[in-house]
Amino acid sequence: MKAQSLQETTLHQIFPEGEIYAVSDCEWMRIAAAYYGLQGVAVEDSSKLPPDASVVLFLRTQLVSSRIRQQFPHARVLVVPIASFDSSLEAALYTQKLVTRTDYVAACAQGRYWVDSITSKPGPLVFRSEVTHLTCSFSDELSAAAWLEPAIGPGQWVSVGSFCELSFSTPPSRNQESPFSLNGTIVATGVLVARDGHFTEAGDARIKAAEKLRRELVAAAPITLHLADGVLTSVCAGGRDFTDAVRQATNPEHGLQALELGIGTNQSVLPDVLWEFNSQLNEGAGPVHLGFGEGVSGAHMDFIVADGSHEFVTSSE
Repeated sequence: MKAQSLQETTLHQIFPEGEIYAVSDCEWMRIAAAYYGLQGVAVEDSSKLPPDASVVLFLRTQLVSSRIRQQFPHARVLVVPIASFDSSLEAALYTQKLVTRTDYVAACAQGRYWVDSITSKPGPLVFRSEVTHLTCSFSDELSAAAWLEPAIGPGQWVSVGSFCELSFSTPPSRNQESPFSLNGTIVATGVLVARDGHFTEAGDARIKAAEKLRRELVAAAPITLHLADGVLTSVCAGGRDFTDAVRQATNPEHGLQALELGIGTNQSVLPDVLWEFNSQLNEGAGPVHLGFGEGVSGAHMDFIVADGSHEFVTSSE
């Protein structure tokens, strides 16, 4: 098989000039990087890089930390936090492949479309398919996490997820009003489990249980979720009710409140997406995903709708 040349990787949309370094804590990922025309470098050798180097940071065995951030004070860094999801070599190499195939220009354009539409359209947003019908209403006080231009400047550190989704989040506290309300039904194909670098001991146990639960859910997909006023009321797949299992894995104190509404902007990786993987690159491939739990005291679980359309409706419709 002919190796992919340097010009063919889509990472040049972000880093148009010079060498792109694939810095990783995994030797196999550094070796595989050559297939995509990238220069593999070990994390411990990062001090040898040019100060303003263009870096794709593949972290397979360690979570993002302030110590790692300090190793790249002036570099342009696209960080891929593999260890936050699934650190197996198969999942890591799958994620690496999708990172090099993402159309970052198209993803950013999609992100700008969504920002403009949500801020200018008066009615709620509805995602629908033959089996999904989810109505999303937004408050006036709304902010989203996304990276809307396909460029990273010197000293900037950007997560690959910021290119691949427009994410609205709400704190787990019930004393604060959520900036979005969700009502209806989604049918999910993919499920992700993620942990935050500040996870607690109790959270670690819940996250490990969630990883097993994720495999069961994906094997039993499609997964039907019902929501009322932003709260998950049921999760069913393969004739089984998983509602209580999801509640326990994400920390029952949160009461299955949706903490994230994610709008995918990375459909360019279809049809190469394999939903059985617990890879961050999967969540932006579907039009919408919903997240429960915060990844600290319990798992953060994302349920991804694989396909569907959307529309903004007026109050009279």
